[in-house]
Amino acid sequence: MLKRVLCIEDDSVTQFLNKIELEDAGFCEIMDEAWNGQVALDYFENIAKEEDPLSKVPDLILLDLNMPVMDGWEFLEIFLEKYPEFAKRTKVFVVTSSINPADKERSKTEDAVLGFLAKPLDGEQIEILRQYLALGVKQI
Repeated sequence: MLKRVLCIEDDSVTQFLNKIELEDAGFCEIMDEAWNGQVALDYFENIAKEEDPLSKVPDLILLDLNMPVMDGWEFLEIFLEKYPEFAKRTKVFVVTSSINPADKERSKTEDAVLGFLAKPLDGEQIEILRQYLALGVKQI
């Protein structure tokens, strides 16, 4: 079981469904939410101010791509540049409704992204997450 997961997702229904699925699967102890990339960067800014920030970094980020204010790719670029010590300790899975083949291809070339899943999460996708996190390899 993971300690902490951050779900970056602008749709409240999807946030709710993801949380229920993760709880039902016993996947993580804590699921934090960010409603777009900027809110997620603020989340990490607050963590950086903590006395022991690395203990608060999520084990996994579930990243939507299409969001207002700041999309997932913009978030990822800034996150990797601004918080490299956090990026080393967390894994990223894109969880999106995007049907753009370029998004799936880009997720394969981004070293920080472990895989690409359609939202919302379901039991099968959670098992895929478990497998790839256990193996520590990129999704094919």
